[in-house]
Amino acid sequence: MKSIFSKMGLAITSLVLIILILIWIFQIAFLNRFYIYERKNSLLAEGKKIASMVEASKDKQNISTEIESFSSSFDSKIYVIDAKGNIIISNDNITSLKRSDKRSEFSRTFIEYLDITKLLQGKVLVEKTDRNQRHKISLLIVGVPIESGNNIIGGVILITPLAPVYETISILKKQLSIISIISLLIAAVLSFLLAKLFTKPILKITETAKEIAKGDFNASVHLDSKDEIGMLGKTINALAEQLGQIEKFRKEFIANISHELKTPLSLIRAYAELIIDMPDYDPNERNNNLKIIVEETDKLNKMVNDILYLSEMESGYLKLKLTNIPLIEIVQDVIKKLSFLAKKRNIELILRYDNKNTLIYADEDKIERVFFNIINNALIHSFENGQVVVSVYNHKNTVHVEIRDYGEGIPEEDLPYIWDRFYKVDKSRKRDSDSGTGLGMAIVKNILESHHFKYGIKSKLNEGTLVWIDIPNRRQDYE
Repeated sequence: MKSIFSKMGLAITSLVLIILILIWIFQIAFLNRFYIYERKNSLLAEGKKIASMVEASKDKQNISTEIESFSSSFDSKIYVIDAKGNIIISNDNITSLKRSDKRSEFSRTFIEYLDITKLLQGKVLVEKTDRNQRHKISLLIVGVPIESGNNIIGGVILITPLAPVYETISILKKQLSIISIISLLIAAVLSFLLAKLFTKPILKITETAKEIAKGDFNASVHLDSKDEIGMLGKTINALAEQLGQIEKFRKEFIANISHELKTPLSLIRAYAELIIDMPDYDPNERNNNLKIIVEETDKLNKMVNDILYLSEMESGYLKLKLTNIPLIEIVQDVIKKLSFLAKKRNIELILRYDNKNTLIYADEDKIERVFFNIINNALIHSFENGQVVVSVYNHKNTVHVEIRDYGEGIPEEDLPYIWDRFYKVDKSRKRDSDSGTGLGMAIVKNILESHHFKYGIKSKLNEGTLVWIDIPNRRQDYE
């Protein structure tokens, strides 16, 4: 398996190599044509400029100066001819285009490639000669007619050798070869350095991830970069922290559930053994002991059911059966079910609302369980002879619900954890008949979040606790 170091180095080197290959393809396939095309355009532009000067001016001196200036820059021969084909201006000391002894071999060699008749008929001519046995040089010849009104009064012929162009191209190719070799060497070195630079933090992250996988949740990676790799390092650190919290919660969960299960099991076993060992036991005492066994069994059953219910909720197996339900009727049913506990502690249960027909779109069974758990908690932690007030009020498109008690309250440091499984404010873990399993508020949280309802809790020691829920009261909010 190739490492990321070798892959990155290979990728960078390959990228440079591909770019160089593309440059070479351009050089071989298009550079000659490009240079010749540019030279042709330059000759045509200069030919048209000289033609315009000849047509507009009779001053041969100005024209000769322009010709000399251009020819010195482009190593060109320039001839201006009249309508009869006679040379009137040139930089080659030629006075006629007719075949005669006055023509130099140089001029005759160049001009014989051009059809003067077509030029004097008004056609722009472009010819390119290739090197052959007769002519040892490649040429580019351009002819531009000189027009005056509708008449052709002459032409401008520009001739330039292509040897300098080919020589320049050859030099460029040699330079490109050297540059390519140097570039590949530099690319190989840079790819090594860059790959090392980029993979170093990744290797750190990998090592940290391995430590986390072994169970060391205190492992962390320290990176100074603020790019995506730095963000990945922070994510790994956050993951380690969360896994550490999960591990801590797992241990606490096992300890809590062991404690919660151990007490009722111990009581059941103790009372069962007592009944078995004392066959002549007083019937009233025997019945009381059996009653305790039944109560503890019920607590165990409730705890197991709550654990299963919460697990199903968190795993997403329980599906919501959403319908329009009458909220006030549900709260009244819950209050009726809990009235025995309220009477036992002489606590007044009060329901206040502004609209008896308030409807919400929710799962009826689960919402009933929410109110049962919250109101039950409020009763358990209220002072005797106190009150628990349930308020339901409509605000625009939201139903605002508050369950308030005036009892023990919750310390501020415990409020963030009140929704956790098996969390109890009473660290002594009392197990009187009213004590819950520690799962009620965790179940409330999961049900409310599955409905996307907002919720919260406020509390002060010895002043009481307020749990609030905001519920959208229109069905279309979740359709």
